[in-house]
Amino acid sequence: MPSPTRKLTRRRFLSNSAALAAGAAVATKLPPIASAADTAEWASNWSNCPDRVWLGPDFWSNPLQDWRIANGRIECTNAAVDRNVHLLTRALGDKEGAFATSVRIGRADGSALGRGQGSVGFRLGVRGPLPDYRNALIFGRGLDAGLTSDGGLFIGASAEAKAGTAKLDATEAVLRLTGTPAGDSYALTLSVADKSGRELGSVTKTMPRERCSGGLVLVNNFGVATAAGGGGKAGKAKKAGGGATPGGLGMFWFADWRVSGPKVETHPDRAFGPLLFSQYTLSGGVMKLSVQLPPIGAGDAQTVRLQTKSGADWKTVGEEHIHPEARVAAFRVNHWDASKDTPYRLVYVLQFKDGRKEDHVWTGTVRRDPVDAPVLSVADISCNIHAAFPNAPYLANVAKLNPDLLAFVGDQFYESSGGYGIIRSPTDKAMLDYLRKWYLHGWTWRELMRDRPSVSLPDDHDVYQGNLWGEGGRIQGPTQESGGYTMPADWVNVVYRSQTAHHPDPYDPTPSEQGIIQYYGAFTYGRVSFAVVADRQYKSGPEGKVPPTGDRGDHVVDPKFVPKTADVPGLVLLGGKQEQFLREWARDWRGAEMKAVVSQTIFTSFPTTHGGGREVLRGDYDSNGWPQTPRNRVLREMRKAFAFHLAGDQHIPGVVHYGVDTHRDAGVAFAGPAMNCGYTRWWEPDRAPWTQPKQPGIIGDFTDSFGNPMTVLAVKNGAELARSPDVIEMLEQKSSGLGLVRFDKRRRKIVIECWPYRADVTKPGTQWPGWPLEIDLLDNYGRKAAGHLPALAISGVKQPLIEVMEQATGELVYALRVAEPKFTPHVFAAGKYTVRVSDPDTGKSAEVKNLEPGEAQRPVAVRV
Repeated sequence: MPSPTRKLTRRRFLSNSAALAAGAAVATKLPPIASAADTAEWASNWSNCPDRVWLGPDFWSNPLQDWRIANGRIECTNAAVDRNVHLLTRALGDKEGAFATSVRIGRADGSALGRGQGSVGFRLGVRGPLPDYRNALIFGRGLDAGLTSDGGLFIGASAEAKAGTAKLDATEAVLRLTGTPAGDSYALTLSVADKSGRELGSVTKTMPRERCSGGLVLVNNFGVATAAGGGGKAGKAKKAGGGATPGGLGMFWFADWRVSGPKVETHPDRAFGPLLFSQYTLSGGVMKLSVQLPPIGAGDAQTVRLQTKSGADWKTVGEEHIHPEARVAAFRVNHWDASKDTPYRLVYVLQFKDGRKEDHVWTGTVRRDPVDAPVLSVADISCNIHAAFPNAPYLANVAKLNPDLLAFVGDQFYESSGGYGIIRSPTDKAMLDYLRKWYLHGWTWRELMRDRPSVSLPDDHDVYQGNLWGEGGRIQGPTQESGGYTMPADWVNVVYRSQTAHHPDPYDPTPSEQGIIQYYGAFTYGRVSFAVVADRQYKSGPEGKVPPTGDRGDHVVDPKFVPKTADVPGLVLLGGKQEQFLREWARDWRGAEMKAVVSQTIFTSFPTTHGGGREVLRGDYDSNGWPQTPRNRVLREMRKAFAFHLAGDQHIPGVVHYGVDTHRDAGVAFAGPAMNCGYTRWWEPDRAPWTQPKQPGIIGDFTDSFGNPMTVLAVKNGAELARSPDVIEMLEQKSSGLGLVRFDKRRRKIVIECWPYRADVTKPGTQWPGWPLEIDLLDNYGRKAAGHLPALAISGVKQPLIEVMEQATGELVYALRVAEPKFTPHVFAAGKYTVRVSDPDTGKSAEVKNLEPGEAQRPVAVRV
């Protein structure tokens, strides 16, 4: 019978699921009014806030790094196009009613408004292509109403502004926009006045009623920002800025923003911050949790408290400082009681200049470790370009599946996510630029991350690279393909710290080159042991080490390419330390019945066809089918533990059975589908003769582009040309979807599930063809047996660990935790073997030596 705490968690989960499902339900219609109209005036409180980059919980700034609170007002710090601030907690509703909004404005340098360039004002009725208010923050369009530096006022097209409408000799002014219902339209008036209230000019215009429902925004420099970023592997960000803007570009300050009227809706639940989202893991009696904050200032509180509920009271179990660059507070609690659900809350005190303090709280639940559950489910999530931010239908589906663990395996965003390109320097601005994109991920997932464990593995786009060959952390060489990190090490550490501070302790915390921190290591949850591997951080770059490839150092297009020529001695995939970690992990079965490796990408070269031009590549050095020799070493270590492999990165969902020397002699891997696919890939063996198909079609035995045996068990190609104007339909055409892996501990089976983006996951038959796919645990070392040792009749342990070792060398052949106290060990060669039988949870063990394969042998009794 579940505990009372578990019941409470279940009720809360159902509530969260309902909320997420409701978000998905409105994806095809306008959102309902969330609360009654609030006729009371709302006013900003910047005058009472300390100086900082973050504008406060009521606001979202685009982009984050171009805004700050200074001297009691907000300032735009970049004279670029369409820098804007969205008001989160108020909006213009669909109901009829008057409204008004006003704001004080001035130039950031203190000069007269009429001296210099730029434009300033409001944007109203902001809506995105998807109805969630968060979508409008990134993709929203609305009705502009503003003032140009030459005194022009406009409502709608800025080109209609007439110079000299208002005289702008003063250093500050008040902009006021009012709207009054007029039948099916609204009569809008924009006026500008000096600080005494004397009107300097105005303009009136009647606009359709539907243009006056949606978000409210302040704008610094009207126009359309033109910035592109890397949605695909080769993506490069262009400089932010550009686009047509009236009156050139300037930097303005804003103060005393006010909104009122019966048309205004109140949405206090939309406030974002100061506690943005949390992540946690639970393993081996240690709970680690991180909470993400916005860029606070020196005058703000610098610590966060973690509290757990004990009866009716909250007990503080830790107080941690906020990292000054990553803006993360990270907690570690030893001796955690993993046998029960534990509600927690994080508390941050928001301080104001007048001495007032506000406690802000973020709550969640650390779930009990599901050690007794027959099945552990893991969501396999990667590659989110955030085209459908915040992906409400997708999150609703994940909530319905209620996974035990969330595995974010890379590309939590792309360079283009959120717009405005990327900033590479100065480093402090680049850190803020990263955080804004990372916040999109957290805002998407925070309702699920708050009450279940998650891991997050940074991939190449997370560190602003189209591809990453980390070379052990060194500085990038002359090209990306020569290896190394493009961004400075302290910036990279912000990425790694914000995404992995909550991970269990790394196997070896010693930083790599440049002091880049580590996150690879093991954790056990629900009696499944996971090895988190950094498969980019140490990998060798190809350029200068492999035969020349032409224009791109990572793409092989020569059809006469010989894969063996690229398998150069000394090349690295995971590196010596991570290989050592895998060797030790393969033998450590404490608290575990099954094992899995989690990394960014699969260890084969899977897709044949790449990008919008549908180019067939003879080889792709970004794939982990290369370098072959260290790849094979890694797979040999993984198969010794019968480890399944969860990964992403491919932009094409597929299940492959690895081969080292022959087909299916190693483990099985799932490359989960992209969440929001940008750059498309396909598996088309009929266009790639080097795949040497053993059968017709796209399922079966093949050879990858680096000569590795590869068996494709399931795959879903996207459309050759995805052209839908509907963003979600477009994503599904590109094979965006949801992957889930179920570890069935009782049956020692693994079930891989995979749905299209829009599928109803509660209905049978909605998965892509080929899924669900079930494999046996033993398939993860599918090598053909040469014989069997005598059957073992075991007593003293219910689920023994069987370690088979070559007697002459002591080398481990494999280690396997079996479901019952009997097993007939198989071996792959003649000779003598030692078998150790143990209970990893108690440390008791027994060994049997001099066993040899043979026919009709008597069982051997082993007492542990």
